[in-house]
Amino acid sequence: MSVSIYLYYLMPWTDSLLSTGFELSNLDPLSYRWLVALAGTGLIYIAYKTSMELFDSQHFALLVALFFCLDGAFIVDSRIGLINIYLCLFGFLGLLFFLKGIKRGPINSRYFILAMVFFGMAISVKWNGLGFWGVAPAAVLWFWMLSTLNSHQGDYINSFNFNFSGLTSAPYMSLFLIVPTVIYLLAWVPNSLVVEGFSYLDQHRYMAGFHVDNIEETPHPYQSAWYSWPLMLRPIAYYFSSDQLSLPSGDVQTLFTAVHLFPNPALSILSFAAVVLLSCYGLQLLYRFFKEGRPSPDLAVVSIILIGFYGNLLPWALVSRSLYLYHYQPASGFAFMALALILFKLTQRQEKFAEWIYRGSLILMMAASLYWLPLQLGIQIEAQRFYQMMWFDSWI
Repeated sequence: MSVSIYLYYLMPWTDSLLSTGFELSNLDPLSYRWLVALAGTGLIYIAYKTSMELFDSQHFALLVALFFCLDGAFIVDSRIGLINIYLCLFGFLGLLFFLKGIKRGPINSRYFILAMVFFGMAISVKWNGLGFWGVAPAAVLWFWMLSTLNSHQGDYINSFNFNFSGLTSAPYMSLFLIVPTVIYLLAWVPNSLVVEGFSYLDQHRYMAGFHVDNIEETPHPYQSAWYSWPLMLRPIAYYFSSDQLSLPSGDVQTLFTAVHLFPNPALSILSFAAVVLLSCYGLQLLYRFFKEGRPSPDLAVVSIILIGFYGNLLPWALVSRSLYLYHYQPASGFAFMALALILFKLTQRQEKFAEWIYRGSLILMMAASLYWLPLQLGIQIEAQRFYQMMWFDSWI
């Protein structure tokens, strides 16, 4: 964000950065928002490329990109300059290069190291970037366990589009830890140089205590439990104002302007339902793998999606401080992949009912995106319209 501010004030139509006195209130909001908006737009493309590497289908990848476009939470974060966009961008970039690095054949060390660099950058934004990094070693461990527990299926494990076995060597296992750690430490160097009297270890000890031990005496009005996020039971209000408009008839009309971290309700619920279905499908694939000797090439894809979702959601159960819906955004990206895979599988069926579900789901999500868009763009609307969009009391 500092870089984006600096670059913005180099433009010919702006005054010198010195003229702002380096005060936040004097900065043009565009200066610290334009790069976040660019990153949010880039995230859609990165999600598409990651999906192509994960499951070689343009149809599937386009669905994932569409869902990232339709998600209201990513729209809001991209508009108002919040760092969750950088967290998700670096996280999915790391996953993209990880998948490219372990494509069938010899491990591509360059892509692998790039993946660890971006994972380290994600962790440096927020510690929950560990959820993205954890997908890589967890996937390696998972398929190592499968090959160990069912040794006669080892050849099948090696026939996946991904070379998991090549990462079990000591050099690669070391790089899993060393590269992200170095990147994280480097990212914190400027902060350590500026903040005096508060050592590097003291800062991190304080942050760890804040996450684990801090319990607020007065709960935040927009906090929400981690298990409620997939159903978006408690969105977050970032901005609200009320104005009175005098009409020619003499009546007074109340207008609201609101910006809420408000995901697409249809997308949230359908993607969570897809995770549940994909979890059941994954268990079915494991049963075939161990009992019936009928392995499926979908096992690697399903495993990575589910590891990404649960690995980015379940650790929040260990945190005692107030939690908020935006913590769900990394996991939601994997939920979008789950939904895209389920819908793609429906297109391969010949039943008319499957076609109706596919088209109906897409129409429902796009309609929901348009219906609730004023809450994400801060468009002034009538008070009556605002309350019509608040279907539940917990949304207000």
